[in-house]
Amino acid sequence: MKKIVPYELDLANTWEDLYAHVHLENVDIGPGDSVLIQQAPTKLAWGEKYSVQGEALYTKASIFQKIWTRFFSRFEITMLYEVSFSSTRYSKTTGNKYPQQPQNTYSTNLNEQRRTS
Repeated sequence: MKKIVPYELDLANTWEDLYAHVHLENVDIGPGDSVLIQQAPTKLAWGEKYSVQGEALYTKASIFQKIWTRFFSRFEITMLYEVSFSSTRYSKTTGNKYPQQPQNTYSTNLNEQRRTS
């Protein structure tokens, strides 16, 4: 089921905020549903914050799409985060440790430099 619904788009590109929030009127979005924002601004200059109103094309997912989305979302959520219990991060592609310290530099602990009298 497709329908055109009004929307309000809040945009910000400032030192404190970087976001784009869409508020659809009278629509309850579920798993597998899609929203196509029409005539949305594509550029926002630094320091700007404003709201835009317009129309969006809302497509309700079929029962198969809902089941498919719920099932596969469990597996794809792991692509969004990295869990580590160490202070060193490893890259799978290059085998390097990150962050690397440049050569000819030394790390110092500020607490070691204190002298007690």
